[in-house]
Amino acid sequence: MWDRMMELCKHLKYCRSISPGKAVFFYKTPECDFAPLRTEVTKINGQKSSYSDGFDAHLQPKNTHHYELAFGNPHTIEVCYVPPDVEEIYCRFSLRVEANSLRPYICSDPDVLNIMRKLALAYQECGGYKELARRYCMNVLMGTWLWRNRYTQGTQIKINTSLNTSYIIHDCCYLSWSAQWPDHAQQQLERLKNEMAEALSKPNVFWFAEVTARMRTSFCQEIFPSQKFTEKRVGHDVASRQFATAACVNGQHAVCLSAQKIGAALQRIDDWWTEDAEEPLRVHEYGADHERLTTCRHPLSGRDFYHLLAKADLMLKKLEMQNKEVPLSGELHFLMSVLIKGGLFQKGRSG
Repeated sequence: MWDRMMELCKHLKYCRSISPGKAVFFYKTPECDFAPLRTEVTKINGQKSSYSDGFDAHLQPKNTHHYELAFGNPHTIEVCYVPPDVEEIYCRFSLRVEANSLRPYICSDPDVLNIMRKLALAYQECGGYKELARRYCMNVLMGTWLWRNRYTQGTQIKINTSLNTSYIIHDCCYLSWSAQWPDHAQQQLERLKNEMAEALSKPNVFWFAEVTARMRTSFCQEIFPSQKFTEKRVGHDVASRQFATAACVNGQHAVCLSAQKIGAALQRIDDWWTEDAEEPLRVHEYGADHERLTTCRHPLSGRDFYHLLAKADLMLKKLEMQNKEVPLSGELHFLMSVLIKGGLFQKGRSG
C-alpha cells in the first residue's frame, strides 16, 4: 500500500495563485507625477562578428574577402534611456494573490481530487504556505523582478497592500537570497510573508499589493524593459528589437516589464533541487535552467513534478502521521509551488 503510486488523471488543471500585472516605468516632474518613460528608435551600424560570418559548421574558414568582414551590418532597434534632466525612475506593478492551490480547478478523477484537497489542507496546517510566501516575498523585496534594472545608485522598494499596510526597503541592492538580512528588512519580510500566506491558504481572503521601485539613476542611464516577440521584420525602417509597452489614456505608451517576466522573477524560489544550490531556479516542472540550457529535474532523476505528483497520496499519509513541528520536505514544497504556479498537469489522451 505504501509503495503504490497515485494514478495521474487525464484532466487536471490548477489556476495560478499569484498574478502580477505589467510593471510600468515612469518618472515625475514638478508638473506631473506620472510621465511615461518612452523609447526611441535608432539606426546602428552593427559589425559582422558572428561565427557563421567567418566559418562553416566544421570550423573551416569561409572563402570571403577581407573587406567583406569589415562591412557594417546596419539595422534599426529601439532603445530606452533615462531623460538627461531626470534623476529618479519609478517602476510599479500590482500583485493579486489567491488560494487557488487548495484544490484543482478541473480534475477528472474523484480520488485524485480528494487527495489533492487533503494534501493542501495538511500542508496549510503544517505552515507550508508560510515558507512559500516567505520566498515569494523575498523576491518582491529584493527587487528581483527588476532584472537588469535592479542595480542602480540606490533602489527603494515600497509596497502598499489591500490591508492598508505599507512596507519599505530603503535599498534592495544590499539584499540577497543567501545572506542574512538586516533587522529592519527581516521584520518587513516577516510581516509581508504572513499577509501573503493568509491569501495563499484561505479562499475567503482577497489580497492585493501595489509594488513600486524608486531607482536613483545615473545620467542618461540605459533602462531594460521587456522585449516584444515580433514577426520577421520587413525593411530596414522596422525595428528588429522592440520593447513591451503599456498604453496610457492620453495615447502615450510607457515601456514596461511584462507580467510574465514579473511572474518569472517571483517564482525564482526552487533551491530544493539539490542540497548545495547556490541560486534558486524558477519553478518549473522539470527544473528548467535557461541560463545553462539544462534541466535540473530531468524525468530520469525522479525529482520532477510528475514523479512527485504521483506520490501525493504517500506525502499526505506522511503529513498526517508526522509531528507538525518537523520541517517539511523540499519535495513537498516544490510540489505545492508548481500548483501555485498553475497549469495543465494531466496525462492527456496518450496517457
